[in-house]
Amino acid sequence: MEKRTDEILSFLKEIEKYKTIERKTYSSNPARKESDAEHSWHLAMFIILFEKELPANIDFKKMLKLALIHDLPEIYAGDTFAFDKEKQINKSERESLAAKELFSRLPDDLHKEFIELFEEYEHTETKESKIVKSLDKIQPILQNLCSDGKSWRENNIALSDVDNYKRKYMTHDKFILSLYEKLLAEAKNKNLF
Repeated sequence: MEKRTDEILSFLKEIEKYKTIERKTYSSNPARKESDAEHSWHLAMFIILFEKELPANIDFKKMLKLALIHDLPEIYAGDTFAFDKEKQINKSERESLAAKELFSRLPDDLHKEFIELFEEYEHTETKESKIVKSLDKIQPILQNLCSDGKSWRENNIALSDVDNYKRKYMTHDKFILSLYEKLLAEAKNKNLF
């Protein structure tokens, strides 16, 4: 029991670094970029707050786990900006290797669970992973609305860039598609691109 506790505590110390991984998206404080930890927390809040709008026959606990661990491998792999075509080429391989390294620090049962959750999110074949992936793509739109489009402007991102990249993740669910279109329309109306 003590070995298990020590392994979990060691892992918790290691993932504290998650708070320091900066994303390209800004927080509502335009002087500070959002961290991976803040992004994952915000994504989990999307799931909690839209629970009644999402399909009833899904595993919400699993979705919260997916939201909270999906980017943890970025502690080692770093965050890859969605519109960085060069870094996107080997993103999956880098993050998969990082996931194996990071999750190997956990006790065997948790190691297996975290790898399975990470792979479920990456393959995006289950209802839960599709919903979490969709909301993961929506969250930066809301973040840009809260930061006056600062990361879009800094990186010369057009509305068409966002829509071409993200729309395919929305088509599996009417509510998610409507949420996406609502936020995109708001960003367009505010001339944030």
